[in-house]
Amino acid sequence: MPARPPLYPDDDASARDFPELGPLPATDRPAPQLHVRLLWLPHAMPGPLFAALDVLRTASGIAQLQRPGRDCGLSWQVIGETGRALPMPVPGLARRRGRSRAPGRHRAPGDAHSLLVIPGVMARNAPHLGELFEQQRGVLRLVERHAQAGGWIAASFNGIAYAAELGLLDGAKVSAPWLYQSWMARRYPLCDFSHDEPMGVHGRVFHSVAPALQSEFMLRVLGHLHDPDLAQASGRVLLLQPERQQLTPALTAQRWLTPTADSPVFRAKRWLQDHIGAPYRLADVAHVAAVSERTLLRHFRQVTGMTPLAYLHALRIERAKTLLEVSLHGTQAIAEACGYSDAATFRRLFQRATGMSMSHYRARYALRARRRYWRVEDALRAGTGT
Repeated sequence: MPARPPLYPDDDASARDFPELGPLPATDRPAPQLHVRLLWLPHAMPGPLFAALDVLRTASGIAQLQRPGRDCGLSWQVIGETGRALPMPVPGLARRRGRSRAPGRHRAPGDAHSLLVIPGVMARNAPHLGELFEQQRGVLRLVERHAQAGGWIAASFNGIAYAAELGLLDGAKVSAPWLYQSWMARRYPLCDFSHDEPMGVHGRVFHSVAPALQSEFMLRVLGHLHDPDLAQASGRVLLLQPERQQLTPALTAQRWLTPTADSPVFRAKRWLQDHIGAPYRLADVAHVAAVSERTLLRHFRQVTGMTPLAYLHALRIERAKTLLEVSLHGTQAIAEACGYSDAATFRRLFQRATGMSMSHYRARYALRARRRYWRVEDALRAGTGT
């Protein structure tokens, strides 16, 4: 079987991924919003859902690296048979914080997409798959409402039968899993299941023939519905890259790939951490960071969302909290340990930051007994055996 073309090659042949859709969208404008709902069913194959989640989390992480602090427009959640989000205990399966939309609601045409991911199910055989449909009429209604609202569907393996059951693949030429192909051909006579391509699209239904293709399948869907450049970058992380695997050892041996130098922001943060109690001068911090004061302020805000002075104040507050919790030093001594000779000024700063006075904080969060309860003598005698 000939190798498939690479994911989004540099030429104009990228439409080969899903030729029915035509060329990929232009990348010189903001990517449309994409909200993905991953359908968790009692008999679902969890692997494809985890693979889809890997693609979404990888893409989101790369987007944050490329455009720090900006919303990449990608969100997701795991839903059950009722369509409601599930409080999944597995890390990463909970809904990503940020913007989310229900299909068909508050979506501007052309500016947003809603995608329902339907995995394959663990059916014992083809008749058992039919039995599951009879038991899951509510799931079929959920898929139908999603389709009627204009949402997209990405179905893999025998999960494509959910779309076929609703007539969403009527007239399509689709690849079906060989194990279920004969059964599907009899049950859905308006579909042609003899297609030999492993992935395709009909209407608003993307389909893939095998669970093992889920990562590549989701990357291609992501490229067409959201951001082809982001999908390509994610593919370079998640899919095997034979040429890069061969080239990278030589680059490493020749020291072309070396650890990156510390950023100005990292150098500034490290210096501030080491000099919490020292007087603050922006010029000193900029000198350590090896940039101008103006550049440091701009970069520091972009990375941390605050100024170097605000960051130092936060460090000082944390130091004060620690001392209040585990020591018996007075507020004057703690203020001096945090770089303030005027305890009253520091008390006001602490009050604004925590919403309580230093004495109130100590009374509430102290981690050691008060002096009147100490029995140091007994402890010493026990330790020395006297």
